[in-house]
Amino acid sequence: MSKKVTLIGAASMATIVVVVFGFYSFKQHMIKSKLADYKPAPEAVTSLAVNVSNWKQNIAAVGHITADKQVNITPQLSGQISNIKFHSGDIVKQGDILLQLNDRLLQANLKTSQANLKLSSIEYQRQLKLLKTHSTSQDSVDTAAAKLATSKADVEYIKTQIDFMQIKAPFSGKVGIRQVNKGDFIQPGTTIVALQNLDQQYIDFSIPEIELANVALGQKVAFTTDTYKGQQFTAYISAIEPSVDSQSHNLDIRAKVTPSADKPKVSFISGMYVQASIETAQVLKVIPVPNIAVTYSLYGDAVYVLKADSKVASATDSKFNEYKVERRAVTTAGERAGFVGIVSGLNAGDQIITSNTQTLKQDAQVLVNNSNAFLQTASTTVSNNGK
Repeated sequence: MSKKVTLIGAASMATIVVVVFGFYSFKQHMIKSKLADYKPAPEAVTSLAVNVSNWKQNIAAVGHITADKQVNITPQLSGQISNIKFHSGDIVKQGDILLQLNDRLLQANLKTSQANLKLSSIEYQRQLKLLKTHSTSQDSVDTAAAKLATSKADVEYIKTQIDFMQIKAPFSGKVGIRQVNKGDFIQPGTTIVALQNLDQQYIDFSIPEIELANVALGQKVAFTTDTYKGQQFTAYISAIEPSVDSQSHNLDIRAKVTPSADKPKVSFISGMYVQASIETAQVLKVIPVPNIAVTYSLYGDAVYVLKADSKVASATDSKFNEYKVERRAVTTAGERAGFVGIVSGLNAGDQIITSNTQTLKQDAQVLVNNSNAFLQTASTTVSNNGK
């Protein structure tokens, strides 16, 4: 009796195992079948037809503002400051006395030298009279003349020293922040204050030596600065360094800032950072695309293009069409106004994807919805202007 029960139990267990494994196999088969038939919903994207455009080649450079005249005011002689005749930020004229050093010792020496000069003059005149009556020798007259000349030189030397004790503005301009105080004892080379003439300003920058043939005197330079965001200013090349730096192989350029007649004059400060762009005569044919359409990677740059022969009507919305996309490797040539110039990899008339490119891959199915035509308008503007 017990053997029969055992057999029945074993048969029941075997039946359960067969049923479980059968159900599992059937489940896996159904999952595979459904996955094989599954098609993900197409990604909604926007597209843009691209065209060839002529971009004038620009030379980009980083530079700074330079004043026409700028100098650190320093004394030529040492001395103690007795009087300061300017305030920080003053506008001064050429020759204005900025600072007075104590010159009392020099004034005393001047009086002594003037007295010696007077005595030398009298002695010289006496020797001339005696010579007429042959009461003295020519050597005595020459000695008196030499002593008179020496006395005159001594007076001029001390007067010059006294003049140097007055620190004067070498040219008209605006002074900066005063670096000294009354009572300070200063030496030659000590900076008293910076002086700049802001009537004319320049931008100084460097370009690679290979661009020498593309620059010339009088050439227009557009530049911007972070201080005046959104504004562009103009300068014209006024000087080109006659030699190339032996270390960097860069060529130094200076351009004269020219205020625009239709824009208010702005104040630049020497040393201010600028980004310059020199427009050359070279023209490059490119296909401009919105920068959002370009995907960048270590393996190269690419854009996604609609396959024209894959067009089908959307099953979900008849107003739109579905396409397959192709990942197209491209070569870029700079960026301007939010558009990247493509020099290879695209053809005029190609429809490129301008949104959701980060989720796409080769042969992905997309739904094109171009109800927003802003990008088309922007592209047309760039293309027509050739910028």
